[in-house]
Amino acid sequence: MKRERARAIIIKDNKLVTMYREFDDRVFYVFPGGGMEGDESEKECVVREVYEEFGINVKPIKKLYVYENEKSIEYFYLSEWIDGEFATGKGEEFVGGKDGVYIPKLIDMTEIANIPLMPPEVAQSLCEDYLKNGLTIREDVKSILISDNKKRG
Repeated sequence: MKRERARAIIIKDNKLVTMYREFDDRVFYVFPGGGMEGDESEKECVVREVYEEFGINVKPIKKLYVYENEKSIEYFYLSEWIDGEFATGKGEEFVGGKDGVYIPKLIDMTEIANIPLMPPEVAQSLCEDYLKNGLTIREDVKSILISDNKKRG
């Protein structure tokens, strides 16, 4: 069974909320979010994970992307930043450095195409949709399926 994850796309003042990562000699950025727990809904997972990782409260507005590969299915929600102090998360990511470096970052939307934001297929779709539609991003849900035989460089 594939692991289900839910992630947030949070844009505030033309900046995207991301997590800068250094792990296994790799440097990359990820969207806020993580694995769904128990009978937690996708939206409940987004709210919990964003608060744990970033210390901010969000309201998931609409599902934008479903990304599926051989290991997991990830649901990406456009989310509204309600309140909270950025970079005050107290999630397990920040305890003991067991999985490398985690640094909350706000990245200008004009720079998204120039950073290694994972997964790149979602990052590319977000860039295209944002340029075309602004904060609306898109009206429908885009499915992105990565087959087992597709290799990333």
